[in-house]
Amino acid sequence: MLQIEKVKRVADLRSTRTDIMQILDLYAGGRRNFSHLDFHEAWMPGIAVPGINLSQTNLVSANFFGSVLEGGCLNGSNLWRANLGEANLVRVSCQRAILIRAFLSRADLSAADLRCSDLRLADISQGRLCQANLQNADLSYANLSGANLTEADLRGADLCGADLRGVDLAGAALEGVNLDRALWDPEKLPSAKR
Repeated sequence: MLQIEKVKRVADLRSTRTDIMQILDLYAGGRRNFSHLDFHEAWMPGIAVPGINLSQTNLVSANFFGSVLEGGCLNGSNLWRANLGEANLVRVSCQRAILIRAFLSRADLSAADLRCSDLRLADISQGRLCQANLQNADLSYANLSGANLTEADLRGADLCGADLRGVDLAGAALEGVNLDRALWDPEKLPSAKR
């Protein structure tokens, strides 16, 4: 009987729109996998759900401002126009995630895995991306002004037209980076590994 109830609850989660309170109750009960669900336009500012798995989830225009998603998994998720400003995204895995026009200003993405993610036109100004893996990420026309990219791996990243003014690139790996039309401080690049 308990197994049938559990299956029913999972089926309910997959129906049209997911109830946020139901998710938080399940999270509090120990569940961490909420992949393949629909959270578009969800309003969740300030929630603390470290280690949550939201891979392949629709998070279009969701509001996670100031939230704690540390160590979570957002691989392949659609975060188009999502608000993740000032969020704790330390060690988050966002491989192949869609973050077009996402708001990540002042977010902490230290040691985050953003390989092959689409961050076109994203606002990551004053963000913390120390030791973040941005290999082959598309950051074209993104606002990275004032961001800390110390020891970040940007090999093969597309930074075409990106705003890199005031960015700290100390120890960053920049082999194969596209900097066409990017706005940057020439004195900052010599400290990066090219």
